[in-house]
Amino acid sequence: MSVLRYDVTTNDWVIYAPARAQRPQPKLPRASSEFEEQGVCPFCPGNEALTPPEVDADRDGDGRWRVRVVPNKYPAFEAGTPNQHVQEGPMFRSMGGYGVHEALIESPEHDRSLGHQPAEQVERVLRAVHRRFIEHMRDPRLRAIVVFKNHGRRAGSTLKHPHWQIMATPIAPRLQRLKHAIATEHYDRTGDNLYRRLLEEEHAAQLRVLASNPDFTAVLPYASHEAFHVRILPHEAQASFANVAPHTIGALADLLRSVLFRLGAALDDPAYNLTLTTAPRGDEDEPYFLWHIDILPRLANRSGFELGSGLSVSTVLPEEAADLLRAAG
Repeated sequence: MSVLRYDVTTNDWVIYAPARAQRPQPKLPRASSEFEEQGVCPFCPGNEALTPPEVDADRDGDGRWRVRVVPNKYPAFEAGTPNQHVQEGPMFRSMGGYGVHEALIESPEHDRSLGHQPAEQVERVLRAVHRRFIEHMRDPRLRAIVVFKNHGRRAGSTLKHPHWQIMATPIAPRLQRLKHAIATEHYDRTGDNLYRRLLEEEHAAQLRVLASNPDFTAVLPYASHEAFHVRILPHEAQASFANVAPHTIGALADLLRSVLFRLGAALDDPAYNLTLTTAPRGDEDEPYFLWHIDILPRLANRSGFELGSGLSVSTVLPEEAADLLRAAG
């Protein structure tokens, strides 16, 4: 079973998940996974028996699925695991790895990336994410919901078929807590929402805004940690993704699709990580935070300096990256 151990030197938890070691791993330089080497994809239509039973699906009028959500076959967190804390000494503390780990299969199509899907398919994906997010928020034992997508082997994907992952955790991860603490301190000191103020300043500068519609803006942050990092933010004051207005999800889908298409066109379909950052349980209606989506292309490996110092080194100024991506549209 999964277990979490507390690292007193970083004020964070480490997840030990034995089931993750059983995931299909690439064996050849260009092979996506053991499944694909065998010519079998567990996420393709007709192979539904290769995944655990679905927990959510969007189907057409003939009953064929268009988006499908299943428990991850190799979970980092498991709903059957007790979540009690155990003190093993003055410096050693652990807890059971209770939680949820799901895979969201974003389309029946094995080789079609999200940036090349029709807008209505991207909207179906985001609506499924929203449904699962709200469902997991109902469990009081869960503190945070982490939604992400790995595209390409360099980004950590072990299956080529496009999919997202949803993990609901019994703890709030350190990076999430840090971002919330900084936003809270800014709000307490100024009365301003840090992310909304940044968005206002980006619109005023018009140097790094990639695209915008009445509900959302895509911007390359002024101090991007990765080259071509794109962030999508809502215009409404929403701390949690749970609070997104359903009628605006179509606009979010249009913008996300446009961003991914531009990144693919400008950078030749790069590997990337997509993450959804949102307020933790209990802070859903607080005014200090703004949920957002980050798309982080994986164009370079982290160096020893970056790993040892915690400082990021990027090779492209966000203004230059914004110009290139705007031209790619």
